[in-house]
Amino acid sequence: MQKSIKKIRIRLLAASVAMISSSVIGAICYSQYPVKLTMNNGTPDEVMSGSERIEISENWKLISSTEVQQEGDIVSIIRYNDADWHTVRKMPATVLQVLQDDGVYRNLYFGKNLREKVPQDLYKQDWWYRTIFKAPKSESYTLEFPGINYRAEIWLNGIKIAGDKEVVGMYVTHEFNVTPFIKKGEDNTLAVRVTPEQKVQNVNGVELADSWFDWINWKYMGYNANPDDKDYGSITSFVPDRNAGIWKPVYLRLTGSVSVNHALVNSELLLADSVARLTIFTDLHNLSEQPVKGKLKGTISRKGKTSIHMEQSIKLFPNEDREIVFDPDKYPELTVKNPDLWWPYTMGDPALYDLHLEFEHDKIISDFTNIRFGIRSITQHRDNNNKFPQIEGGNFYLKVNGRDFLVRGGNYTPDLLFKYDPECEEDILRYVKDLGINFLRWESKISSKHIIDLADEQGIPLMFGWMCCNQWEKWDQWDDECFCIASQSLQSQIRLLRHHASVFVWSNASDGIPPKQTINEYNRILDELHWQNASVNTVSAFAKDSTGNRMWDGIRMEGPYCWRPPSYWFSGKYPATCGSTVEQGDNEQIPTLESLRKFIPEDKLWPINDTWFMHAGAWPNNCSLGDIQLALEKRYGPSTNIEDFVRKAHLAHYENVRAQFESFAACGWASHKMTVYWMLNSHWPSFYGNLIDYYMSPGGVYYGAKKGLQPLSVVFDSYATGDNSRANIIIFNQTPSDVHGLRVRVRIYDLDGKLRDDRSVDDISVSFNGTNQAMSLPRYPGSTPVYFVRCQLFDKHGKLIIENNYWKSQKDDDVGPRKNDYYTSLQQEKWADMIALNTMPAANVEIKAQKKKAGNESYITISLHNPTAHIAFFERATICAEKDGNEILPIQYDDNYVTIFPGETTEIQATLWKGAEPAWVKLEGYNTTAFSVSIQ
Repeated sequence: MQKSIKKIRIRLLAASVAMISSSVIGAICYSQYPVKLTMNNGTPDEVMSGSERIEISENWKLISSTEVQQEGDIVSIIRYNDADWHTVRKMPATVLQVLQDDGVYRNLYFGKNLREKVPQDLYKQDWWYRTIFKAPKSESYTLEFPGINYRAEIWLNGIKIAGDKEVVGMYVTHEFNVTPFIKKGEDNTLAVRVTPEQKVQNVNGVELADSWFDWINWKYMGYNANPDDKDYGSITSFVPDRNAGIWKPVYLRLTGSVSVNHALVNSELLLADSVARLTIFTDLHNLSEQPVKGKLKGTISRKGKTSIHMEQSIKLFPNEDREIVFDPDKYPELTVKNPDLWWPYTMGDPALYDLHLEFEHDKIISDFTNIRFGIRSITQHRDNNNKFPQIEGGNFYLKVNGRDFLVRGGNYTPDLLFKYDPECEEDILRYVKDLGINFLRWESKISSKHIIDLADEQGIPLMFGWMCCNQWEKWDQWDDECFCIASQSLQSQIRLLRHHASVFVWSNASDGIPPKQTINEYNRILDELHWQNASVNTVSAFAKDSTGNRMWDGIRMEGPYCWRPPSYWFSGKYPATCGSTVEQGDNEQIPTLESLRKFIPEDKLWPINDTWFMHAGAWPNNCSLGDIQLALEKRYGPSTNIEDFVRKAHLAHYENVRAQFESFAACGWASHKMTVYWMLNSHWPSFYGNLIDYYMSPGGVYYGAKKGLQPLSVVFDSYATGDNSRANIIIFNQTPSDVHGLRVRVRIYDLDGKLRDDRSVDDISVSFNGTNQAMSLPRYPGSTPVYFVRCQLFDKHGKLIIENNYWKSQKDDDVGPRKNDYYTSLQQEKWADMIALNTMPAANVEIKAQKKKAGNESYITISLHNPTAHIAFFERATICAEKDGNEILPIQYDDNYVTIFPGETTEIQATLWKGAEPAWVKLEGYNTTAFSVSIQ
C-alpha cells in the first residue's frame, strides 16, 4: 500500500562544489573532501563532522514503464526484483544512450540506424530508473537532481518524495530534504519514473525541454519526419527518446542541520588603483525544525598571496533560507591590493582564487563549500558604427579588465544523446586552445559543469543562453506551467554559472526576442542573483517593434550558413562580414575520408546520396549538401570519386574559414567586434558545420581556422576592395602587447614553381588589437591561371613568426549584390577558376620523422623536403600506428596541409597524449602520391 507523506519543500539547487577525485565504496562514488570517514570493511560509519556530497552513479537499472506492472511504492523497495531490467553502464545517461550501451540498439550513428533500427516513439512511454545505494550516517540528507528530462516521480524506500507536477523541466534543478526517509548506514532504494517531453509545437503546445532544430535533418528525425517531403518538413526535430532521462548526475548530500549553498564572489575593479573590492554571497538553509545559531567562516586563498579570513555570527529560524553577504564596506579585508586578475588565455594568465566557506554550529562544522573564482571585470558596450543603416544602434562588444576583447569563437555542442564524457570535453578544449579559439557559446544544452570548470582553469570565455526557434521561443504557445518553468530554469542555470570566472555572457533568447513580461522576469532573476556579467535579450536583429524598427542588442545572426569565397569576407560589402555575430560558418562541412568511412557505409560513399543527407542539416541546399557541391564544381571542377571530392572540399573549407577569422582581425576593431563559428564541434557524425568533427579528425577546415586564428599574422585580402586592381597585405596583432620591428616578405609563384615577384617591408609596428597595412600588390596577368601568394612575417631578430600561403585565380569570385547573400544558400555572379590546380606538375617529397616520449605524451618531428623544382601543394601528414592505417586520434600538429616550395624543407611538430604508439607517418598532397615512412 502506498504511503503518503507531507509534501516535501522543493528548492532550486545549483551545485557549487567541484568533485576533486572519487572512489567507489559499495554503490556510491564519494567526493574526497577533507572530512574523515571511519570505514569498516567498506561500510560507511558515523560522520564525525563536516559534509559529503556523494554522486550516486553505480548500480542503476532502466526499463520501460510498459514492462512494469507495479507502482513506485513497490519498485522502490529493496526486495523488488529488477534482474530483467537494462543495465545502465554509466550515469548520467539518457534513455537511448542506456539502450545503445546495453546492446538493444547498436551503432546508432552509423548509416541510417538511428532512423531505421530504433522505434521512433520511445518518447511516448515512461521510463523507470532504479538503484540501490548505501547512505553513511549523518544528521541531514538532501537528494539533488540537477537534470531530469522532462517530468518525474521520485520514490525513496517505498515513499513518494515528489510527483510529476513538482519535478518538471529539463533545466530545473531539484533538491529534496529526505532526512526522515533515509535508512542511515543501510541500503536505500531510489526509483525515478521519467516522463519524456510529449508536446509538439504548433500541434498541441510546448514543454520547455530542448530541441535540435536544424542541427539534424528533420526530414529524417522528428515529428512526422519524411525524407520525401519537398518542403521544410515539420521543423520539429528530435531523436526517438527526445533525450529523455536522468541526464545530469544524481547526488546525495550529507550535512549537519545547516547547509551552505550557491557561493559567489563578485569583483569591483578599481583599475587605476590596482585594487579589487570583493563581495561574497552565499545561501544558508536550516534543514531542521529548530532555530540554529552559529558562525559562517570564510577564507580566500591563492598561492603566493596572503590569505583573507572573515566570519559572521548567524541565527536561523526553523527551515529558513537566507542569503548571507560579506560586504567590503563592513569587511575591509575584502578590499584587495594588487590582485592577480583572471584573463582570457589569449590576453594573459587566468588567475584563480579559492574560497572556502563553512558553517560552524556547537563547535561542529555543519557544512562547507569550496569554489574557485577569478577577480576580473566584464563590461558590455555598443559602438557607434552604423555602416549598414538598416540596422542602427551600434555593435555589441566586450571589455575584459578594461581592455577591448575581439571575439573569434565557436559554438559548442554536447553529444546528440547527451552522453556524459569528461575525457572528450578535455580533448575538445585542448583542440580549442590549439586552434586559437577565444570564446565558446552554448545555445541551451548546458549539460556539464566539468567543462565549465576546465574553461575557468584554462582561460576560455563562455556564453550561454536559451535555444532558438522551438520551445523556448514559442512564447505564444506557453501555458502557465511554461512561464513558471522558464523562471525556475533560469534561476537554476544562473546559480550554476554565476561564480565561474570563464562565464562572460547570458542571452535570454537566440533568434527571437521575448515578450516584455518575460524579459522583465528574466532580468529580475539576473539582478536578484547578482549576475555581474554581460547579458542580452537576443542575439539576432530579426525582431521588429510596432513601428518597424529592429529590436536588437548589438549582435546579429545573418550567417552565412554555407560556403563563401575568401574575397567575400574582406570586401566590406555585406553586413554579415562585420560587426558582431554569433553564428556564421559552413553548414555543409565534409569530414576527412577516415571519418566518413566510420559513419557512411562503403557502398554509400559515392556518389552522394540520401545516407549522406540523413547526417546533414535541415534547410534546402544544406540538407542535400548542394552548396558545397556547387562551390567545388564551379571552382575546382567536377569530382570523379570520393577521394577527389574530399580533397577538393578540404581545400575549399580551408580557404573559406581562414578568410573569415583573418578578416575579423585584419579589417580593424572599428567595424569588427565578434565572429563565432557555427559550429565548433559536431554533436554526432555529421556534415553540419564544425571545425572539429565527431571523431576529432582535424581536416582542412581545422587548419584553415588555425591559420586564420593566429594571434600575430600577415594576411592577403584577395583583391577584395576598391576596383579590385590591388591586393592589401595586412598585419594584425591579437597578442596582449604592442609589437615592433616586424618584417614582411611576399613572393608570387607560378603553378610550375617559377618565382614572379619578391618584395618586403621592414621595421613595422602593430599595436595591441591593431592592424597595419604593410604593402599592396598589383595584379599578375602574365602568371599562370592560378598562382601562389606566399606571405611571411618575421620578428625583429629575423625569426619566422608565420608563413601564410594563398592560391589565387586570375578570375575573381563575386557574390554580387547583397540580395545574393542569402544566409542559407550560395549564389555568385562570378566564379574563380581553380581547375588548373588539378594539373600541377608532380612534386616528390622526402620525409623524415623522429619521436620523443615523455610520460603519456609522444612528440613527433616531421621533416618534409621538396627536392624538385615544383611546388608541393596542400600536403597533409598523418601519424598512424600501422603502415597506411588510420590517423591516431586525438592529435595535434602545429601546422598541416602545408605548401613546400622548390628546394625547401618544412617541419611539422605533432603531439599525442593518450599513450598511443606512433610508428608511421603518411603523406598525401594535391600533386604528390600518397606514401608512408616509419618513425625513428
